[in-house]
Amino acid sequence: MSPTRAPVDLPLRIVSHDSLGSGHFLLSLAIPGDYPAWEPGQFAMVTTGAPEGQADPLLRRPFSIYNTPGDPAGVVQIFYKVLGRGTRLMSGAGPGDMLRCLAPLGNGFAPARSPGTRLLLVAGGIGSASLHPLALRDRESGGRPLMLYGCRTSSEVPGITRTLEAGIEVRLATDDGSAGRRGFVTEMLDELLFQEGPQARDRWVICACGPTPMMRATAEVAARHGVRCHLSLESPMACGFGVCVGCVVGTRETPTAPLRYRRICVEGPVFDSGEVCW
Repeated sequence: MSPTRAPVDLPLRIVSHDSLGSGHFLLSLAIPGDYPAWEPGQFAMVTTGAPEGQADPLLRRPFSIYNTPGDPAGVVQIFYKVLGRGTRLMSGAGPGDMLRCLAPLGNGFAPARSPGTRLLLVAGGIGSASLHPLALRDRESGGRPLMLYGCRTSSEVPGITRTLEAGIEVRLATDDGSAGRRGFVTEMLDELLFQEGPQARDRWVICACGPTPMMRATAEVAARHGVRCHLSLESPMACGFGVCVGCVVGTRETPTAPLRYRRICVEGPVFDSGEVCW
């Protein structure tokens, strides 16, 4: 799916910047009334809040847009976890501060869900940021999305706090068993589809986002059960609009088609799992 309008590059004022615990933050930026609409899965390139005149870090950071347009009205939200220098600087910004934001970018989720099917969302860690608005949008259209959420330990559960509060059905797995069931989220996915047998391919459409090993495993599970699967790929990005060609992934439209490199920031970040060459 292509963006409904061209992206805009604007300085946006921080309305709120909430700490959700364990290094997780929800950032809300005020947007003008004529701001372009976006789709679940699209992203923004945001400055990190370095002091004026300071060019370190030089590059913006890519973040999935966490909310749907108009929910809440008048803001674009970024949900993130502090992982390095850029996000650590960003976490120190407060209400009234300005951050420059280029958005919306990329192609979002456009899963074809026929009557009787449900969205099965597979999220790993901060990958839930891309799937949260998709769950909200699907429910608004009459769907009953189910999210399988995997993380390393209970300290990362804030990754789904807002999704749970929104009333979305979530099943949790942690690597160490400190919350939910013990194991990988892809194991939980495999078990769910195995229990349903051949009916699974007509009941579910999978959308996933998370660390690359998790998404590769998700694609393999989906292929084994014959279930359609869409992946929102994660990658470091320098520009976010295809100029630097630093976030390419190999793809094949069919198993026998020639290998083609595509830019995650422009042709993605969402791809059909069967096209991605791991």
